[in-house]
Amino acid sequence: MRFERWAIALVAVILAAAGSACQGRPAGPSETARPTSTPPPPVSPTATATQAVLKIETPTATPAPASASVCPEDPRVWQLVPLQAGLRDPKTGKPIQLPKPPQRIDPPCVYEGLARDLARSLVPNPDFPTPAVRGKTLSVPWFWAPGMEAPTIRVEVDTVDSFEASYDAGGRRIEDLFLPYTAVATGDPDYPVLVYVYWDSPGVAWVLSRGAGSEESFQWLRIRLEGGEATRFVSPVVYEAKTHRWVRIVYPFPPPRDTHAVPAGSAEDVAALFGLPLWRRGELLARFGLKDIFPESINPAEAKPIGTLIVRPDGAEARR
Repeated sequence: MRFERWAIALVAVILAAAGSACQGRPAGPSETARPTSTPPPPVSPTATATQAVLKIETPTATPAPASASVCPEDPRVWQLVPLQAGLRDPKTGKPIQLPKPPQRIDPPCVYEGLARDLARSLVPNPDFPTPAVRGKTLSVPWFWAPGMEAPTIRVEVDTVDSFEASYDAGGRRIEDLFLPYTAVATGDPDYPVLVYVYWDSPGVAWVLSRGAGSEESFQWLRIRLEGGEATRFVSPVVYEAKTHRWVRIVYPFPPPRDTHAVPAGSAEDVAALFGLPLWRRGELLARFGLKDIFPESINPAEAKPIGTLIVRPDGAEARR
């Protein structure tokens, strides 16, 4: 899914450059790869949940309490707990106060289901169907970093059309890291909870992609990191109440810094600070009996990339 966003960004830059040439002027260095469509005005979220049971208006009966040995699949008995109390700066030991603290789902066992479905979305899987409801747009708070003020963005329920893997400059496959950074209530009964997942690729230099359900050759994208040691893509994942599973979804309009460069070890630091799970690609696939479709190593000398993406701390800029 990241590859698709990056490929679209590259096409936008190429078209912009072509348009500038037709007008007799070169494309300026400040022109970045952003869709030309103007997004509709943001809509305030219709529900929030912090330290309270999620309220979803449905005509069904009140669910029975879950036993201690079974993780509840009904989101109406989950809680979204702010990760604020007891936070201290690891260097100074002083308390940390965040204006908009991230939230985790309680009970924590819910994250095991998220890990399972995230693993299923990384490789082709006939047992993992497309979302039951597609094309629905949700308005949700946007968090790209801890403690930031939260504007409202739009996300769209759609299926994953491609799969990808990251490689370093020597052609060795990278263990991408996945960190479910914060959870928010959407106010939508079909998809009541959304989790933002950090998708980090330390030392990435190449990304390979293959279309879903396709045996076509891999597509290559060159990555150039500036001002960081890892790329970070913030992937939205929503809970489908009807099927009790998590679904990766898309941005109809890119929010600020959905892809940006971060320091080495950043994901590990955030996970330790907030007590959140951190998963590695290989571990996820192995835990749920899935096989990677991407080779362990590649030969960059054979690459025919569609372009180069420059990733900086303030966002990504595509270059032909």
